[in-house]
Amino acid sequence: MTVASAPDIHMRQALALAQEALDLGELPIAAVVVLDGQVIARGATCERREQRFLGHAELAALERADRLGLSFARRRAASLYTTLEPCLMCMGAAMSFFLGEIVYALESPADGAVALVRGWERREADLPAYRLPRIRGGLLRAESIGLFGRYVKTSPPGPMRDWAETLMGL
Repeated sequence: MTVASAPDIHMRQALALAQEALDLGELPIAAVVVLDGQVIARGATCERREQRFLGHAELAALERADRLGLSFARRRAASLYTTLEPCLMCMGAAMSFFLGEIVYALESPADGAVALVRGWERREADLPAYRLPRIRGGLLRAESIGLFGRYVKTSPPGPMRDWAETLMGL
């Protein structure tokens, strides 16, 4: 019997939340913020239900974690597990939260921010604490692709379904 690692467990929690979003007709994107091995905040995409474009899973999870009033050191100790590579807006939110780590399942070539921020050169003198979190991708990638496959099968034609189809071919 294989014992799941802590990162696998946390990503599976994000994937389960993404399945719940999919069941509600949303894109299967979800995120959890983890501190000391415990999920302290969660979020799922809600763009369709709330009819707004900024209903991103990572942003929702980070906003909830932000309300907990964590110290700077505790924020640096936190990790964000997300089913899809964060976009530039969500990456900026993670940096503004002073998050320590981002772990994502599936890359998003069309709008993912990892390649963009890896080339960022910060000036230590400007804001010493502001820096890029550690980033790891590909954890339970196939499971995330599977969720997007179910989204494509159940969604009406349109730009979001077309975009989701591109992720399935990765």
